[in-house]
Amino acid sequence: MSAEALEIRDVEKTFTLHVQGGLRLPVLRRVSLAVAAGECVVLTDPSGAGKSTLLRAAYGNYVVQTGHILVRHANTVVDIVGAVPRLVLEVRRVSVGYVSQFLRVIPRVSTLDVVAEPLRALGVPRTLAFDRARAMLERVGIPERLWALSPVTFSGGEQQRINVARVFVAEYPILLLDEPTAALDAASRDVIVALIRAARSRGAAVLAAVHDAGVRSAIATRALALIDCEAA
Repeated sequence: MSAEALEIRDVEKTFTLHVQGGLRLPVLRRVSLAVAAGECVVLTDPSGAGKSTLLRAAYGNYVVQTGHILVRHANTVVDIVGAVPRLVLEVRRVSVGYVSQFLRVIPRVSTLDVVAEPLRALGVPRTLAFDRARAMLERVGIPERLWALSPVTFSGGEQQRINVARVFVAEYPILLLDEPTAALDAASRDVIVALIRAARSRGAAVLAAVHDAGVRSAIATRALALIDCEAA
């Protein structure tokens, strides 16, 4: 691994559908790509092509059959494929932020706590962590009257903005973004685009799946189709 912050080498992922008699469904076929610091690589494939699967594999949520997923972490390189769970959790805490399409939080935990939690996990003092969380919630347009409430009952758009806020507040060096602007109005999309561009400017490596052509053109330094990343 050279200057890349994230490198995916010959990754294959097949799902086995046990309820379909063990039917095997290949999704990723020896995919290889790399993302350098300060770069935003956007995957342009249609739905069902495996973009979310690749992002989940890069975050360690999915086990792949073959290949390597190399991430820069604490002045070293970690292969997420085969890494022990404790190391994967450490990589997530320090180096890799992941915006999924769904907000998963513990019920009854306030929105402010949800957004501040990644900073607290990094050892940021409570007062500073909550100040930064408040500033991020203001930036993504979540009204103060909602900060003390759990986000589990919020609208889809509000939950997505909180999903983004809790990742971007920590300024991870590597960002995995799965449709970060889905379910958002135009003004909210513009805010998220600005956050992504700012992250890129500070040197973050960004790998994103984005269907919106306008968002893609606004954030991408390179656009790729997974089929072009697969070995022949």
